Amino acid sequence: MVETKKIESFRYMRVLACIGIVLLHFLNGAIGLYGTEITVNQYIISKCILNLLLWCVPIFVMITGALLLNPKKEISYKTIFSKYILRIIKALLFCVIIFGIFDCITHNEAISFGWIKSIILNFFQGTSWSHLWYLYLIIGLYLMLPIYRLVTRSASDKDIKYLLILYTIFLSMIPIFQVFGFDIEFYIMVSSIYPLYFFLGYAMHNKIVNIKKEQSIILLILSTIGMIVTTYFETKNGLDFSTLTNYSSIFVVVQSISIFSLMESFNFRRSSIINSIDDKSFGIYLIHMIFVRLLLKYLQFNPYQNIVLLNFILGVLGIFLISYLIVVILKHIPIIKKFI
Repeated sequence: MVETKKIESFRYMRVLACIGIVLLHFLNGAIGLYGTEITVNQYIISKCILNLLLWCVPIFVMITGALLLNPKKEISYKTIFSKYILRIIKALLFCVIIFGIFDCITHNEAISFGWIKSIILNFFQGTSWSHLWYLYLIIGLYLMLPIYRLVTRSASDKDIKYLLILYTIFLSMIPIFQVFGFDIEFYIMVSSIYPLYFFLGYAMHNKIVNIKKEQSIILLILSTIGMIVTTYFETKNGLDFSTLTNYSSIFVVVQSISIFSLMESFNFRRSSIINSIDDKSFGIYLIHMIFVRLLLKYLQFNPYQNIVLLNFILGVLGIFLISYLIVVILKHIPIIKKFI
């Protein structure tokens, strides 16, 4: 029963993160298109909110780690390649083609041999729409899954904690020194922050790393303040604090840990609405950018005009709802429903 409640919390996390990602991309698009037309304060606030949403993708990765790194769960090579990886590849190919068609229509271009060539290149080079980077990330994690599971199958709690400490120090903390112009040459043979989130999800879900609710709240407040202050000074003074305002940022790591821990501490009740949205969350992630682009770029909707807060709320909720309904329809198409 306890395990069921924990898994139920994952549904709420995914729904919250999915909404957060739609807001993040809507806000990022609004800043990119209309950032030069808004006040300094509007720009700073927008950047602060944008950076405070960076925990959304790490939460998805942490949930995946919590579910798939469990050594008690039987996962064969066949399952990894024929189920997990194949699904992502199909989704990626689907999106590259759909987004390519969308670009042709909006740019008044004809579908030709050159277009087909560009689709193939976009698929392999990751040069389609930017939010598809997440699919390449997931494929990479799935490919390493047999090796990562060897670790969780044989490592002690102490070993897992050691791995997490190494990842945190070398992938999140040492890069901070670059902000001050001081480079540290020591490194480990891992360059991406995402294995940290992958193992963090497993460690926290299994109480190898156990953070109390009060501690989570304090850490969330401190990391949020840190991100706001950093973003303010970076934006206000035109500085480069990018190592503190990306997915490797120690602020994002702490925020993700805090939110994951807090959400798992709640006893969420089963909700048909949450379950339905959760079931569509992957599809919503895939297609929502179509409506973000349509609204902001092609319909030239500027959310910074008139009642700004209302514009953003209605814009994000509208895109989220339309994306949800489209995914509901797509899930009734046999060739599509298996990967979306």
